[in-house]
Amino acid sequence: MISNNKTAGLFGLAACYCLIAMHVYWPNRGGSGFYLPWNLVGGIFIALFILGAMLLSRPPLAVSGFFNRLVPGALILLLPLLWTKNPWLGEALPRLLGLTLGVAAYFALLQIPLDRLRRRRLLILLLAATVLEALLGLVQYGLLAPGNAMGYNTLKNRPYGIFQQWNLMASFMATGLALALYLLSNRHPLHRGVQWLTSGMLVLAPLLLIVIASRVGLLAAALLSPLQLFMLYRLNRRRAAAALLLLFAGIAAGLLLVMLNGATRALTVAEPIFYRLAYWQEALRMIAERPWLGWGYGHFQHDFLHHFYTTHSSGMESVSISHPHNEILLWGIEGGLLSLSGIALILWGLLRLLRRTRALPLRPAPWLAALPILLHMMVEYPLYLSAAHGVLLLAILRAGDVRCRLRLSPRPQLTLRLLAAGLAALALPYLLNGLHSALIVTAVEKTGLQQFAAMNRVMTPTPWQVRYDYDVQLQRLLQYPHTRDPAALLSYQRWAENEIRVRPDANIYVNLMVTSRLLQQPQRAEDLHRQARRLFPHDARFKE
Repeated sequence: MISNNKTAGLFGLAACYCLIAMHVYWPNRGGSGFYLPWNLVGGIFIALFILGAMLLSRPPLAVSGFFNRLVPGALILLLPLLWTKNPWLGEALPRLLGLTLGVAAYFALLQIPLDRLRRRRLLILLLAATVLEALLGLVQYGLLAPGNAMGYNTLKNRPYGIFQQWNLMASFMATGLALALYLLSNRHPLHRGVQWLTSGMLVLAPLLLIVIASRVGLLAAALLSPLQLFMLYRLNRRRAAAALLLLFAGIAAGLLLVMLNGATRALTVAEPIFYRLAYWQEALRMIAERPWLGWGYGHFQHDFLHHFYTTHSSGMESVSISHPHNEILLWGIEGGLLSLSGIALILWGLLRLLRRTRALPLRPAPWLAALPILLHMMVEYPLYLSAAHGVLLLAILRAGDVRCRLRLSPRPQLTLRLLAAGLAALALPYLLNGLHSALIVTAVEKTGLQQFAAMNRVMTPTPWQVRYDYDVQLQRLLQYPHTRDPAALLSYQRWAENEIRVRPDANIYVNLMVTSRLLQQPQRAEDLHRQARRLFPHDARFKE
């Protein structure tokens, strides 16, 4: 545990991330996981937090009922790594590194004593982060001009904050709204700063949710807000009435903006729902086919695409996806019942945590604010797209958790501290190098690979290894008409054959077909063409 007088530095680090680093825009080319620079920044702050907490902790260390199930659950999820081989290992490792860092971060959070005052300060900090993101969303909606530095599309005009994805912004706003309503339930008078933050979020969240028109965000708010308002009404009718008025003001402002500027999206469009249902049905079929150990870590993108077009006609435009839009289904497909048992253990611990601080009989509980993110995980993959969502989820769960002493002798406790600190110390330079690589690769890609000499500054291994290898191989292939070097063709072919075993990509298929013909391999080119026509049925490049 960490003594009370040593927590200020860690809280300052958390404040630096939540109030500054979380909201900084980084140039990027899209993607998920560590291909998004703000996820690397979030990972760097998490690693620093773990390192600081482990250095400051002294026996006895703290754990909790939830953590005691989170750890064995995570270890079960790591087990399939033992029989995962290249090239699929490289696809699975970033996700499992994120999982391990998340478990270590929760362990670090447990070492910090959270009395009532510190718990409120933590939740106020999280609320402030959501308010800042809401203000950024307002700036995007009303002030940014076409061709802005953020690349924000002013024609679609659906604010996404720093996340570059509307549903992420919506679940973040729904989380902020739940935090605001929870903080209002305090029986004591509220500090003026807290009043401003809660009032601002009660207006901004519904306004942005209406403008964004995200189903998952609106659903989370619609489920939670009435329940939280009723809880607040039982405690303080005056605050409940004021909160309701502010919510109505936000709703009215959002509807007015939609009337003036037009709707950004029709909520009645059924197409996205149809796609998700198709993904989930196919995922369940795949789990049923290989129920015990699954299809293998790192295999989802390839095997889902191939499996889908063996059981369906080519009516859907594209099912080349990296995630089934449901976190439980992903682990079930890749790890089978073994991984699902790990997920079940974690969910059991989570249910015990919720039961300990349950909102029934209608008492406010901090974990309610985690529900928008948990709901979002059932229809998309927010933790892969936003480290900020992961930080909020861990911090909110910690605020609702009750810790206890770890009943081990000092030496094993020292070993645990060293393991967590060692993990963070190893992850830190790796993530910093990833941020360095991201800036270089993004800049080179924006020039169309024209200024390729800058790639020599990329240090490998890097979280951007796949993207780096893609650009290196493509650049060598583009130089072939000038160099006529057959080694470039052979190198690209070897790389591409491995790549489509993990991440099938239409552009790689096109280049690989051309390469095979140049290498006098017409039969292989024809096989690739036949396969690509089946996997990408609406791509005109593969038509007869």
